[in-house]
Amino acid sequence: MIKIVILSASVVLLSACSTVEELVDKSIGESGVVTVEDRNSATEEIIIAQDNSSFEVQNYSGANAAAKDAVTALKEDGVVFVLNFSYDGYEIDEKSTKEIIKHANFMRDNPQIDLTLTGHADERGTREYNLALGENRALSVKEILGLYDLTTRVEVISFGEEKPISQAHDEQGWQQNRRVEFIYK
Repeated sequence: MIKIVILSASVVLLSACSTVEELVDKSIGESGVVTVEDRNSATEEIIIAQDNSSFEVQNYSGANAAAKDAVTALKEDGVVFVLNFSYDGYEIDEKSTKEIIKHANFMRDNPQIDLTLTGHADERGTREYNLALGENRALSVKEILGLYDLTTRVEVISFGEEKPISQAHDEQGWQQNRRVEFIYK
């Protein structure tokens, strides 16, 4: 569904390119300067004017509110949403396995909720290596969730070293950055 919406928006944008220039030319006036705001404003006007599709926004507010309440209750129960890993490792220890099982039970009790696992690494190592390491960490967690038949509801994303929690360049900072985060949607 998301792909269709993105594709439709792209088609509208591409078909409106020549019209954007016309609107920008009108908004330039006598100054002769085009700002990013002028171009963005013109593009938004064209998209709104040319979108005559029958797409209707569905109201998911009730389901989203219930999902939000369920995740809040999970947090209040003290369930960990970040698992840390050893240097250069992606093995799951017993303590982390128990936390993952809590998430698995939560997902089984709330079938409307999906999960994104984001894998991270510290700054040591090449960018490519850290992306692979972050992915392996998230896949290790997904593998345990797969034992509960939840893999279709779990997405894995690796950020490698790109989104550190700590900016410290020492073992304490690196330990915080070697992690998998649980993000419910």
